[in-house]
Amino acid sequence: MKTQPRFSIAFTCAGMLAAGLPCLQAQQPASPPPLPPAADAATPTPAPAPAPSDFNAKILKDLSPLPNGGQLQLSYANVVDKILPSVVTITSSTPIKAPGVDQIPPQLRPFFYRFFGGPGGPDGFGGMNEDDEPVVPNPRRRGGQQPPRQQQQPDDDAHQEQGIGSGMIITSDGYIITNNHVVADAKKIEVEVDNNGSTKTYRAEVIGTDPLTDVALIKIDATGLKPATLGDSSKLRVGDIVLAAGAPMELSRSVSQGIVSALGRSNAGIVSKGNGHGGRVQGYEDFIQTDASINPGNSGGPLVDGMGRVIGINTAILSRTGMNAGIGFAIPINMALHIVEDLLDDGAVQRGFLGVQIIDLDAPLAERLGFKEQGGAVVMMVGAGSPAEKAGIQLEDVIVAINGQRVDSSSRLRLIVSGAKPGSQIPIDLMRGGKRMTVTATLEAMPEEALSEIGGRPRGLARPGAGGAAKDNVGELVTGVTVQTLSTALRERHDIPAEINGVMVTKVTPDSRAATMGLEENDVITHVNRKPVANATEARTLAKASDKTVLLRVWRKGDTMLLMIGNN
Repeated sequence: MKTQPRFSIAFTCAGMLAAGLPCLQAQQPASPPPLPPAADAATPTPAPAPAPSDFNAKILKDLSPLPNGGQLQLSYANVVDKILPSVVTITSSTPIKAPGVDQIPPQLRPFFYRFFGGPGGPDGFGGMNEDDEPVVPNPRRRGGQQPPRQQQQPDDDAHQEQGIGSGMIITSDGYIITNNHVVADAKKIEVEVDNNGSTKTYRAEVIGTDPLTDVALIKIDATGLKPATLGDSSKLRVGDIVLAAGAPMELSRSVSQGIVSALGRSNAGIVSKGNGHGGRVQGYEDFIQTDASINPGNSGGPLVDGMGRVIGINTAILSRTGMNAGIGFAIPINMALHIVEDLLDDGAVQRGFLGVQIIDLDAPLAERLGFKEQGGAVVMMVGAGSPAEKAGIQLEDVIVAINGQRVDSSSRLRLIVSGAKPGSQIPIDLMRGGKRMTVTATLEAMPEEALSEIGGRPRGLARPGAGGAAKDNVGELVTGVTVQTLSTALRERHDIPAEINGVMVTKVTPDSRAATMGLEENDVITHVNRKPVANATEARTLAKASDKTVLLRVWRKGDTMLLMIGNN
C-alpha cells in the first residue's frame, strides 16, 4: 500500500517550541540555550538614514563573469574565507502569546497562572482559592475576594521565545540583510559578529521589513565591518556551483555546497502575509532553487557563487520532515537589493500597479481563445479607471512582454510590474485577435485594497424584483448559478449603466465551482463563450453548447473580468 507523500514548506529560522506541542509543518525558530547578557552589548543610538545614492556607494559589487567558463574547482576555502567574515548570527526574542484563560481547560489553569502570572501578589497573584485560581483581596471588604483581572504579559526573559537565524553585512557601518521571518515581531534583536576569531554581540534595530518578499533590513551600531560582495543574480545558470552560509541548528559560521537546481520558482505559497480580514495576501516569489544544504537557522544567510559573491538569501526548504531534503530556496539578491533600497528610504516598499487580474495561458484556455501557442498572461479583469484601462488593455488580451522583458506566465508579469516604480511608463506587448500590438501604461502606486485578497468573499443577497420575474427570464446557467434577464428595474436598483447588457446573477451556491472561481451574486454576465447575451434563455443555450467549460465575461461595479467555469 502506497502512502501519499506529504510535503511541507519549512521556513528556516530556528526557534523554540513549548514542550508537548506537536511538530509544526511550518518550521519555527529552534530554541537556543538561555544566553547570558553580553558584557559588551551596546544599545545603538538612532542615526538618520543615508540617502539611497550614498547607501549604494557603500555597497561592494563585482559583476565580472565566472573564470574558466565556470569550470569546477577542487577547493572553496578561498571563497569561504571571503564570505564568512560578513555572515552574522541573529538571535530574536519574541513575547510568548498567552492564550485567554477561557481557552484553557480548568485542570490546567493552575499551571498557566504559575507560568504567566495573575493579578496581585509577589508571584503575580495574591493567593489561590479552592479551585487553584488566583484571587486578589478586596480592599473594600475584609476577607473579601474579587475575580482575577486581565493581566499584561510578563516582560522577563522567561516569557520570551528565542529564535536563531542568520544575516549578512552589506555595509561597513552595520547594515545587515536578513529574512523578515527571522526578525518579525521581535522585541529584542541581538547580532553576533565574528572578528578575527572573537565574537562581539550588538543590539540591532529594524530599519524596515517587507513580508511580501520576506526581506528585512536591520542595523547595528558598529564601524569597520567586513561587508559581503554582491553579485548579479540575473546571470545565474542552472548547474552553477553555490555555497550556503549561516547558523544551521545554531551552529554558527557553517558552510554547505551544492548547485543551482532551478531558477524562477514561484507560486510555491512560501511568502505571504495576513490581510487583516482572516485571509492571506500572496507574496512575490522568484526563488533560486538549490540542493546546497539549508536547515533551520540558515534563514537570512547568504547564498554565494563560486567566487564568493552573494547571489541570494537563504529563505525556505521543501521537506517532509522540516529538515534539509535537497530542495532549498533563496531570494535573488537583485530582488532583495531593490527592496532594501526602498526600505532604506522610508521603511516601506512602493510597488507599481497596473490594475488587471491575469492567469496563465494554458492549453484549454488557448484553445478557447483561438491561440495556437501557450505562454503569456491572459487578462481576465480590467479595473475601472486603472492604468490598464487607460492604456487600452482589454479582456482576453494576452500579454507576452512588458518593459522589454518576456512574459511567459502570470507570476512573471506580476513580478515585473511590482518591481517598477509608480509613475513609470512601460511598454506592453500583447496579442489581440491574432495580431501583436504595443500599448504604453503609466503605473500607479499599489492601493491598499489591492492587497485585500480575502478567501471566501462575502456575497450579498439578491433582491427579488417586484411581483417576481417571468419564468423564461430566470434559469440555471451552470450548476449552482441562477441568472435573470437584466430588466429596467434591476438596472435602477443596482445602478447598472445603459450600455451594459446581459443577465444578472441572482444566486450562487456557496460550494459550487462558480463560487470557487469568484462569481458573485449581482454580477452581470455580458458574454457567454465570447458571444454577447441579451436574456437568460440565450445565455443558457450558449452555456449548454459547451461540454467542459464555459467562458463568462462579467461586469461588476465598473470592473470587467473573465471567468472559466466547469460545466458539469
